[in-house]
Amino acid sequence: MNPHTSIDGVEVDDALWPLLVVRFLGVPTTAQVQAYLERVTGYLERDGRHAVIFDSSGMTGIGQTHQYHLQAEWLKRHDARLKQVRLGAAYIIQSPVVRLAVSVVYYLRPTTMPYLITAKQGEAAGWAAARLDEDGQHEAAQRVREHFGLNSQRHTG
Repeated sequence: MNPHTSIDGVEVDDALWPLLVVRFLGVPTTAQVQAYLERVTGYLERDGRHAVIFDSSGMTGIGQTHQYHLQAEWLKRHDARLKQVRLGAAYIIQSPVVRLAVSVVYYLRPTTMPYLITAKQGEAAGWAAARLDEDGQHEAAQRVREHFGLNSQRHTG
């Protein structure tokens, strides 16, 4: 897969795999959300466990309410596989409105996977690296720390 693919307003970056970084840009349309969900479904089929950072700091607004239902349905449909391969998700959210939107998704479809909501990229990256470390993926965790300038920080949870 292309390590840095933009889907109209949603950028999916797997250059640091097994860390997937998803950046939301602008205001997503329903078509963009559907394309993004199709794209990330492919990552569930890969071998190995992974962590995700969802970065909404580039969003300028939120989509329509039914988009959150689409995401909640996707989570429900892929729940078993997500539990097998996803180590957790960190959300970079600076907007109170977007924080509310994520809360709606988790209200509609609660998660049993670890997650973090923060406004800081470094905190999200450190948390994701710690999930990789806990899974025994130490080299990958170190690459994530180096990429995000966290070399001197070694988080364990």
